[in-house]
Amino acid sequence: MFVDLFYQDETAKRNLLSLYNALHDTEYEDENLVRKVKIDDVLYKNFKNDISFEVNGQVLVFGEHQSTVNMNMCLRCLMYVGRAYEQLVDSKARYRTTLVKIPTPEFYTFYNGEKEQPLERVLSLSDAFMNPSGENSVELKVKVININSDE
Repeated sequence: MFVDLFYQDETAKRNLLSLYNALHDTEYEDENLVRKVKIDDVLYKNFKNDISFEVNGQVLVFGEHQSTVNMNMCLRCLMYVGRAYEQLVDSKARYRTTLVKIPTPEFYTFYNGEKEQPLERVLSLSDAFMNPSGENSVELKVKVININSDE
């Protein structure tokens, strides 16, 4: 249903823009600002319920609704955003000496389980590193939003 609402439904772009506005406290109305990014690859079939889209220089990645908090969501998002950038960035531009500007990534997942969870929680990729150091070359954070909360 999550993917249907944001990708298959005839109001998908309007729904994506509404979601963006809710998360960023904006009031965009032009659906042409939305560019859907869909990973369609047999190797990435695990992402079939995930969605991503670009608005205003930002690419937002949403992991599917979770009835339990998936502590590996950061790893999933890292793999997903790499594939998304393959679609968003011209393949020849990657090898030029000039810097290629890319949309700023944001990662979210919605929690809809029965176990008590905070309204918002942030997962960090660095928590999974085998040999963590003070400063990591790569960091990725996923905001988990509890959609069950009445707050």
